[in-house]
Amino acid sequence: MKLIKGLLVTLGLFILFMALCIAGFLGYVTLVKYKPLPVSDLKIVLSSTASQKDLKDTFNLLTWNIGYAGLGKDMDFFYEGGTMVRPTKAQCRRYLQHILQTINSVDSASFVFLQEVDAYSHRTYKIDEVAKVEEVMPGFHSVFAKNYDVPFVPVPLREPMGRVSAGQMTLSTLVPDNATRYALQGSYSWPKRLFLLDRCFIHTQFTLPSGKTLSLINLHNSAFSDAAEARKMELEKIKALITDLYAKGQYVIVGGDWNQNPPHFNTSLITDGNKVFAFEHVPDTFKPEGWNWAVDQSKATNRNVNEAYLKGRTPTTIIDFFLTSPNIKIVSVKTVANGFENSDHQPVVLKVKLK
Repeated sequence: MKLIKGLLVTLGLFILFMALCIAGFLGYVTLVKYKPLPVSDLKIVLSSTASQKDLKDTFNLLTWNIGYAGLGKDMDFFYEGGTMVRPTKAQCRRYLQHILQTINSVDSASFVFLQEVDAYSHRTYKIDEVAKVEEVMPGFHSVFAKNYDVPFVPVPLREPMGRVSAGQMTLSTLVPDNATRYALQGSYSWPKRLFLLDRCFIHTQFTLPSGKTLSLINLHNSAFSDAAEARKMELEKIKALITDLYAKGQYVIVGGDWNQNPPHFNTSLITDGNKVFAFEHVPDTFKPEGWNWAVDQSKATNRNVNEAYLKGRTPTTIIDFFLTSPNIKIVSVKTVANGFENSDHQPVVLKVKLK
């Protein structure tokens, strides 16, 4: 009897100890959690080698979610049905090297939108990808906005993600007049929200030779099926800003990873040999009157990461595209098909002409 009583006391103390450890950990993460302001100015890193050039009426933009150089074709991801947490160090370095080569090769682009760029994360062996991108793009000025900053992500328990610091980048051959981070409101409750992204979009403005202003919006909206309400609020906030900018006479381009299909997405139009699926669409009511979608309907831009990529078997879809204001003509839009070699997304290049 005494033995059983002693065991129960020991078990109770152990449970109390574990509860205190968990409470202490959640309290610490809550205390140090990244708490961005609703609107904040971003630091503009000026290139020392770039020469200021007047932007021509016709120019190119590139958008690419690089998957933090951790989601190449060999990878799956535990959070979306796979088993892997991070690549090997050799895989990570190879993915990043090829990503940098791809970005650097698009010398015709005047502007580049990147999403999921790690600054200092356990999942990518603490490689400063922001600095690496700046190194290979010496002719571009850059802006970085953090959207994921957690001291320790404790899942999965067998191999925690650990420290994560990542965000979005906008690069440009023109010097921005200003760059602003707009926080997007999430829909997750405590404590889950402690370990997920603090979504945002980057707004950069440029003065054109004509004296008019070009506004660029680099976005990475909420993912996952349980974030539908967050996506709705995000779109409302973006629409309010872009309609105001256009009303002031500005040229406006919105692009990036929408984590939604474009309106009227038709899976039969994708002819690149991939298996295709459709899910939640950007609602028709989002697009202001006279604005235009720029989507390459023939190629997938994103693949599922529930398994390593296999063309024809792995489900793919389109979630990376652009929206332009009525005073901009869309010349062309093209997805750069690379077989999802180094990211779970493929780059998209837009060519426009200012009216």
